[in-house]
Formats: sequence, structure tokens, C-alpha cells
Amino acid sequence: MASNTAAPPVTLNQENIPDDFICSICLTVPVDPLITPCDHMFCKPCIRQALTHNNLCPIDRRACTVGQLKRLEGLSFRVWSGIQVKCGGQESGCAWRGSIADYAVHTQNCIMSRAPTGNNVNALTEQLESSNDLIGLLKHELQMKQRAHDKCTACAYINTIESEKSVLRDELESAERLIESLKEDKKNLKKDLRYAEEKIDDLKEDKKDLKQSLRDRPDLPGIKIGNYDFRRENVVELSQLISRYLEDKPCKIDSNKIYNCVRACFTDLEKGYGDNPAHYYMDMRMLLATCLACNWFTDNQLRSIKQWNKDHFG
Repeated sequence: MASNTAAPPVTLNQENIPDDFICSICLTVPVDPLITPCDHMFCKPCIRQALTHNNLCPIDRRACTVGQLKRLEGLSFRVWSGIQVKCGGQESGCAWRGSIADYAVHTQNCIMSRAPTGNNVNALTEQLESSNDLIGLLKHELQMKQRAHDKCTACAYINTIESEKSVLRDELESAERLIESLKEDKKNLKKDLRYAEEKIDDLKEDKKDLKQSLRDRPDLPGIKIGNYDFRRENVVELSQLISRYLEDKPCKIDSNKIYNCVRACFTDLEKGYGDNPAHYYMDMRMLLATCLACNWFTDNQLRSIKQWNKDHFG
């Protein structure tokens, strides 16, 4: 007989089960079988209840006590455990199948197998209510955790925004300082430019005055235009002539002939004649520097003069 808290199993292939393995009291395959001394098999609850009335085997009426009952062993146990059954709660949705030896363990965890009797309906109802309360509590905890998670996520996002905002603020302040520095540099450059322009104007005026002064100097020796007889003795006069008209050579002066005079004077310096004037070295240095400062000569002539000056005066 099945337990009053679980539905009996449904046997598979009922026609193949030996009659000796069916309880003669409840007519089902025993889930927890016991054997009498006369080798008859009964469900444990069935045989215990029968022996409370008299100590006789229900089948052959032989003497039998509860203490003489024993469990299946050997071949009998192997045959019994080979019986396949389905859960008694299959109509309620349980799809379990297995050996009858495992059915008792299955019913401990299967709500579907529990028969809806007055003894367990209240327990199931209480269990359902308890489950509903637990589900409600879990939902509440989940909502609280979700809110906490959302709050943490929001805080992390806000912290990230604040950090980026701080970086942008620093970059903005740095850019503003750079702009102020550039404005100050621009202001100073404008001052320097005005000062440079004023200096250029002053230098132009000084140059103009110097040219006029050179033309008007009474102490300069009179050099007759057209006379190109400049030798070692009058290198100074040649320098004075060129410096007097640095950028506005009179058209009557032949620059090629002046160049030839300069080359002849340099040749005398290069040969190092013993009768060269005492200050001939310095006079030639001044002459070459004056030639390089004027605009009288061609590019080829200037290259030669530059080379002479480099070779002898560095």
C-alpha cells in the first residue's frame, strides 16, 4: 500500500510482473517491501497493520510476528528493483520514470506525487504561501539591489563626467593663459616693429646725411673723374672715391676700370713688395670692404673681391 502522503507509482508492463511481487493486501507493487518467514511479500505499512490484529500470515495463516519480517535480498531484490514505474503524479505534470527502488527518494522531492489528501492539502497550501512570501521578498531585494546598482552606475557616470569636466576646465584655463601670453607677445612685437621702423628711418636719414657730408667734405682730395691712375700710393684715395658714391656711382665713372685698379693694388699686396707703403695691408683691407659695400661691380667681380678678402683677411 502506498504512503498516505504520496501517490502510488504506475507500473510499466504490468502483465510481466510476477504475482509474488504484488502485495496481496493493496494489490500494488510494494515500494518498501518486507518478506514473511513463509516467503510472502507485502508492503511494509500493509503487513505491519495486519500483524497488529493477529500474528498470522495473511496468505497461508502461518504464525508470523513483526520481528520476523525481513527485507529483500539476493535474486528477489534484483527482480524487484528491475520493475520500471512512472511517477504517481504524472497527471499533474511529472514525467519521471525509473526503477521502483528509486521511487521513495523521488517522492521526497516531487510535489506532484503527493496525493491531495486532507493530511497534506494544508501543508501544500502553507508551502505555497511561504513560497509566495519568499518570491515577494526576493522581488523586493532584487528591486533594492537594482536601485542600488542603478545608483552606483549613476554615481560612477557622474564621477566620470566631473573628471572630464575638470580636465576640460584645466585645458580651457591653459588655453586662456596661452591666449593672454600671445596677446602680450603681439603687443611687444608691435612695439619692437615700431621701434625698428623708427630706427630704419633714422638710419636712412643718417645715410643720406653721410652721403651729403662726404660730397661736401672740403678735406677730401680732389679726384678728377676720368683719371684711373690709382696705384699703391693712393689706395686711400680710391677707397674715398668709392665710399663717396657707394650706391649712386656717377655715370662718367667706368666701374670696370675701377675694378682693374682694385685688382692691380691687390696684386701688389699679394706679391708683398718691400717698397709697399707702411700701412698698405690695412689700406687694402679698407678698400676691399668698401668695394663689397658698394653697388658698382658685377656679380663675377664681387665674387673675386670676396675671395681676395677671404684669402688675406679671413
